[in-house]
Amino acid sequence: MRHTWVGQPQTVLALVVLVVNDHMLKAAWPGFVTGKLSDVAGLILFPALLDLVIRRPGVSIAITGVGFTLVKTTAAGAWLASEAWTAVWGPSKVLADPTDLLALPALWVAWWACRHPVPVHKAVVYLVVPPAVLAVAATSAAAYDWPYEARNVESAGDEIVVHTSGGYGHGDDTIAYRTRDGVTWHKWISLEQPKPVTRACLPDVCYRITPGRLRVDEGRDGRWTTVWQVPDEVRDRLARSHPEIPYSNGEPVGAVSVAVTERLVVAANGTDGIALRDAGGAWHRLGLGPDGFDAALAAPLTTPGRYDVLDHVAVAALAAALLAVFTGTRHPLVLIGGALMVAGVRFGLSTAEDWGLLGLANGVLLWLPGGGLVAWGVALAAPPARLAAVTVVSGLLGGLAVLAPFAGWSHGWPDFYAQASDLARVTFMVMAIAGAVAGFVTSRPR
Repeated sequence: MRHTWVGQPQTVLALVVLVVNDHMLKAAWPGFVTGKLSDVAGLILFPALLDLVIRRPGVSIAITGVGFTLVKTTAAGAWLASEAWTAVWGPSKVLADPTDLLALPALWVAWWACRHPVPVHKAVVYLVVPPAVLAVAATSAAAYDWPYEARNVESAGDEIVVHTSGGYGHGDDTIAYRTRDGVTWHKWISLEQPKPVTRACLPDVCYRITPGRLRVDEGRDGRWTTVWQVPDEVRDRLARSHPEIPYSNGEPVGAVSVAVTERLVVAANGTDGIALRDAGGAWHRLGLGPDGFDAALAAPLTTPGRYDVLDHVAVAALAAALLAVFTGTRHPLVLIGGALMVAGVRFGLSTAEDWGLLGLANGVLLWLPGGGLVAWGVALAAPPARLAAVTVVSGLLGGLAVLAPFAGWSHGWPDFYAQASDLARVTFMVMAIAGAVAGFVTSRPR
């Protein structure tokens, strides 16, 4: 038996309240009381968990109070907390809310609990700590803010109905917007969606979309003409302009459905919002936000495309540097260790998105022994000191060779992301071979 703060009745009660409130009460009675109840319970529970590591009760409580205050009152604190929880638990968003500071007096309860520990068996501690850690993590990570997108559109009499999704939490229900004039929109909950259609007609005219492209064609008397479009190379950048696109193919921008009434034509274009032809025949791009459609919410057509390729740049730089080291030492241990290092970095970075720190840790399991083998091989080969400079330069040029084509694509050349990918492969191979040759020549006996 030992006296422990974690096993104190107030601490265990805070754990129970936290779990019940987050998983039952918030869903049944969302609002001010249930929101603050989680903060109170968390402030009682978290210092006891933190003190298992710090072993200084006063310091644990102080860190909890200061950290909670910074997160709830500053944008930087909320951002740092969001990034930390995203790295560990996946996409998360911690919200700054100064009213949550009303829960700070709960730290006095935590202090009282630490000053009055109770004898608890170690087995109880082992049973309490894991669910306590999970409970604190769950209450700290807010629901993810998904991009808004127009998923479908239909005509209902003289009205156009646009079905959307996205936003904070991104629940199962979707929000729909109805309009008769394209100016005034009425918001409502849609439980079901119709099947998307790529062609909609009136008695004398038809309109069609090409799925995946930002284009609308008009058909009269059997002849089709394009009446609205965004060039494909611009669409390619728009498709990757959102900071958090939850699509494996990276292209959620493109027409998916079209509808027409006597006054309006509307095409649903995913995260790009909608294309609307008003009663006067003019076309507009309307972006989508929490309050509906607005032309001001549409991403500018000059928006640079995002190129989240830093993991590829890191792997390329490491691979180019290690190739120069191998040709400079020509030792098999360097080749084997280098392969392990590249595999470890690549695996760790690729799995970090889904597994957080656990994914990075798995990569380290390969990276560390690989680095040891490389160091061993270099020590045995004893190459000239100038190989270090060649290695650094080769690594920098290898990473730059991958980064430069994507940076160029983002600002207009090449036209498409796929072309930038192909160009990055070619430039990397050129730079890697040049680095390998430089490493060989540098270490060749004179």
